[in-house]
Amino acid sequence: MKGLVVHAVKGVREHYQPVQSILTSSAKPLEVAQCLKKETLCQEFYIADLDAIQGKGHNRDVICELADHLDASLWVDEGIGNLESAQSLIAAGAHVVIIGSETLISLEELRRFSDSKIREQIVFSLDMAGNRVLSCAKALKGAEPMKALELLTEEGIDRFILLTLDVVGSGDGPDLSLVKQARRNFPGHTFIAGGGVKTPEHLQNLSLIGASSVLIATSLHNGWITGRDISSLKKKF
Repeated sequence: MKGLVVHAVKGVREHYQPVQSILTSSAKPLEVAQCLKKETLCQEFYIADLDAIQGKGHNRDVICELADHLDASLWVDEGIGNLESAQSLIAAGAHVVIIGSETLISLEELRRFSDSKIREQIVFSLDMAGNRVLSCAKALKGAEPMKALELLTEEGIDRFILLTLDVVGSGDGPDLSLVKQARRNFPGHTFIAGGGVKTPEHLQNLSLIGASSVLIATSLHNGWITGRDISSLKKKF
């Protein structure tokens, strides 16, 4: 947000502040990313351009800088609303484009992504709060997560981030029941858990119930989870 890495807490964006981390004294994206990579050895970075998502500008120059100087795959949510914007983001250096339910206008627009050449570079983020889907799309707005997943599956989507915004950054723990139910109902899909992860035990539990991978940030910046913890679990994801 505004060119800096911020600490996201429970989706209340007007209160987000520059990140404070035990790994670095900086909030500059490249410096933070380099420290995170050194600590975790992870090769994929999830980036949410909160200015773009909120329609208040963008941080495309930051994304280009990361693409040029960080030897890692960039997964970027830029509030993409159409195929042309997604193609432009890939040209800027994104390896994976996140299509978020929060900013998706309609399922009809989603079909353009499913039918395009960049289909394999698309991951859908099911953005939720209070066990309901956040979306501008009429068919998804306020839907129960499993119903939304059913509708999205019909549109050819099979890779999802399950992002529980009301626990992001809180350390309150992930929604294990949500991930477990999604895995049971849609066994062939990829599910990435995001929100509330605090401890190595949370990672272990998500692995056991079938999460393909996990988004973590606050837990690393606070030292709740370390690179050593991640290394011991890599073989399980």
